[in-house]
Amino acid sequence: VQVGFPCLGNQDGVAAFEVNILVMNSEGNVILQTPQNAIFFKTCQQAKCPGGCRNGGYCNERHVCECPDGFYGPHCEKANCTAICLNGGTCFYPDKCICPSGYEGDQCEISKCQQPCRNGGKCSGKNKCKCSKGYQGDLCSKLNQYISLFLTSIAVCEPSCGSHGTCIEPNKCQCKEGWNGRYCNKRKFYHIY
Repeated sequence: VQVGFPCLGNQDGVAAFEVNILVMNSEGNVILQTPQNAIFFKTCQQAKCPGGCRNGGYCNERHVCECPDGFYGPHCEKANCTAICLNGGTCFYPDKCICPSGYEGDQCEISKCQQPCRNGGKCSGKNKCKCSKGYQGDLCSKLNQYISLFLTSIAVCEPSCGSHGTCIEPNKCQCKEGWNGRYCNKRKFYHIY
């Protein structure tokens, strides 16, 4: 009987194991047993791998790194990524990505904007906003020119100018004779001298 007795790369010193041989019949009764256990010893020296092993890998007796699940490469330095890192991301640990500036998420799939998009806009790329209807510009802060023309032709005043004024542009009232104030709600008094 030949028994392989390898040294693991992270062991140093003497390794041993015992063998106790039993011979049984078909009923499971012991018919022969070794009178004593056989003990085998082997001196192991800690193996050295040039460059070392990373991410929990160990150096075997052939001076080759044996990598744990999820890693490969001569030094176990590469991660197995089943997920793809998007937008220029780099896989650094099984299914984990290092994302470039402007992106986040497990696969670098989420865009970040340094300044938030306004008026309901959504960040759609590195510092780019996708504006909601009626807005434009880098941060969606400008009214679309057609919407702006529409709003000035149908001006809106909040609160309204009431029955004593007319809304002439957004939040600007033109008061009738005898009335004043921002919303034409104050009676104008004339002093006679």
